[in-house]
Amino acid sequence: MKAIDASKLQQMVIGAYKYLEENKSLVDELNVFPVPDGDTGTNMNMTMKSGVDKVNQTSGLSVEEIAKALSQGTLMGARGNSGVILSQLVRGMSKALKGKDEIGAVEVRDTFKNAAKTAYRAVMQPTEGTILTVARKMAEKAEEAFDEAKDLDDYLMEIITEGQIALDNTPKQLPVLKEAGVVDSGGQGLIFLLRGALNALNGDIDRDIDLSSNENVEEGSYKIKFELLIKEDEFENISDSIDSLSTNFDYEFDDGHLKAEARSEHPQQIISKLLVDGTLAKLEIENTNPDLEVSKVKGENLKKYGFISVSRGEGFDEILKSMNIDKIISGGQTMNPSTEDIYKNIEEVNAENIIIFPNNKNIIMSSKQACELTDKNAMVLETRSIPETFTAMLEFDEDKDIEENIENMAESIEDMHTVEVSISIRDTSVNNIEIKKDDYIGILDGDIVATRSNIEETAKQAIKNAIDEDDDISLVTIYYGEKADKRRAKDLVKKLSKEFKDIDVELVYGGQPVYYYQATLE
Repeated sequence: MKAIDASKLQQMVIGAYKYLEENKSLVDELNVFPVPDGDTGTNMNMTMKSGVDKVNQTSGLSVEEIAKALSQGTLMGARGNSGVILSQLVRGMSKALKGKDEIGAVEVRDTFKNAAKTAYRAVMQPTEGTILTVARKMAEKAEEAFDEAKDLDDYLMEIITEGQIALDNTPKQLPVLKEAGVVDSGGQGLIFLLRGALNALNGDIDRDIDLSSNENVEEGSYKIKFELLIKEDEFENISDSIDSLSTNFDYEFDDGHLKAEARSEHPQQIISKLLVDGTLAKLEIENTNPDLEVSKVKGENLKKYGFISVSRGEGFDEILKSMNIDKIISGGQTMNPSTEDIYKNIEEVNAENIIIFPNNKNIIMSSKQACELTDKNAMVLETRSIPETFTAMLEFDEDKDIEENIENMAESIEDMHTVEVSISIRDTSVNNIEIKKDDYIGILDGDIVATRSNIEETAKQAIKNAIDEDDDISLVTIYYGEKADKRRAKDLVKKLSKEFKDIDVELVYGGQPVYYYQATLE
């Protein structure tokens, strides 16, 4: 096989998704922490599903169209850090296939190279021994093994084999993986996707899926024509941005002058990019479907600040509502909201400035990606737990600008300690602590510090560890979850209050799943 056409690429995309879907639980189980919140496989699978849905809505006349649709779908459907990184890998693929009708060896090489490069750029502090390493090693192999005359299935097999070797080596690069006896979950998800794609390349086309129908093709209702004066070194960035926000993007670029046409459901996003990144010389907008109800940003009665918070738990939701949070997105462990979920909530908040609280380290990247897609002034405060939002909101000052508020709120949670108590789903060893299946785990600031057969004893030990490490703690707030016993929770508070007489210990209903207790120490 010397070339891959659009219909075959579409089948490979579907094959990749199906293979990951069949194996997503295996990826979920690779989480280092043996708590029942494994979500890497689920996040990557749902991200890929959004891409497949978009691909199946395109006419699929060229590999460029397939790759662009996949990129748009995964960008908006990205869930969790693994999903965001996957969307960036696909974005790199889309850039490599721009203007291509089919894929040969050159395009395969460029796809792996651009995918790894784009994903690395998206992560502020890349860590080796992760999905990024697997992607980079495959890109290097694609370069090393390149031969324009090589059969594509053989070429891809060499590249994916190198990826498997890189995945197997991830425990040697990250000690935490070695101790837990697992490989990187994101890297494993990527290998499953590529295996599925290769299987589809060598197999028959799935006749259950119409690869040529134009009935579901979606085009933006607004036709936008513009001319922009822009510097040479800024051209690639803005063209990528416009491409990701539109369909049928067509342009000419000559000596700092960009002439372009595109279609989009949200022209205000594109206009915002143009005004920020260059000098707008000409702009025409035509609504080709005037009967469509268009969501517009209300210009009247804009309040100065709006807030969006991710939350999971009845008690937590009620506290956030009492703090005048505008939008509460249901999500958290095991249920990360997508980039599109967050983006839609941003669009619905009628405020000049919007602050987003992801409340989970695995939702920070998708929150930032949503901010990049909107033309509103939205910023992310990198909260890693819901109680951090409570503390941050107490520091908020409406008279200050958003940058200063973000800085002050970040400082207010910088010295907070967080304790979480869950149950182990397997035997393992983490931080030299031997953990047995069905025992309880106490996690302090992201590290497992205690394990017991009793929930409250586990919570008490983890909280004591935090107090022993920090002499300045004066307040402990314990949030009990939906499966915690209120009577036992009250008893835990009494024991802690008796042992630490100089520290105030409070009990609040959080109603959160997965974690029997969450506690903050300030």
